[in-house]
Amino acid sequence: MNRRASRWWVAAAVGIALGACAEDAAPALTVDEYAQALASICLETADRLDALAPPAADVDVGSFASGVADALRDEAERARQLDPPAELDDDHRAFVQNTDDQAARWGELSTLPSSDAGFGEATKAIGELTLGRDDLATAMGVDACARADG
Repeated sequence: MNRRASRWWVAAAVGIALGACAEDAAPALTVDEYAQALASICLETADRLDALAPPAADVDVGSFASGVADALRDEAERARQLDPPAELDDDHRAFVQNTDDQAARWGELSTLPSSDAGFGEATKAIGELTLGRDDLATAMGVDACARADG
């Protein structure tokens, strides 16, 4: 077989393989399927967060904050695996990024004593991220993912 024919066969094989992969790829979730899947993830995370022992006022919050960071990292990873409908793609990516950012801030908080100036900055950032997350959850129709009280 000459080189030209060999290249053609390789190109054809790659094309067939890519076509087969495209056919096997699951379609994006519908809006309702997406909302249900994300709500399930958020509710499992909420249960996990509720199970954490809240820190006493006079005790370092490191262990609690570390537990929150771990739960949020897991939630972001699970949400990242969802294939949102096109109309929710931007909000989905923003939601996952927000959850990643919250996990990072909680992780930072877990290493700081409450007397550290960075502690207040981290808690303020967490509050702002939580409000932004709630706005995203509401916009996506997934109220189960809202966390701020009131």
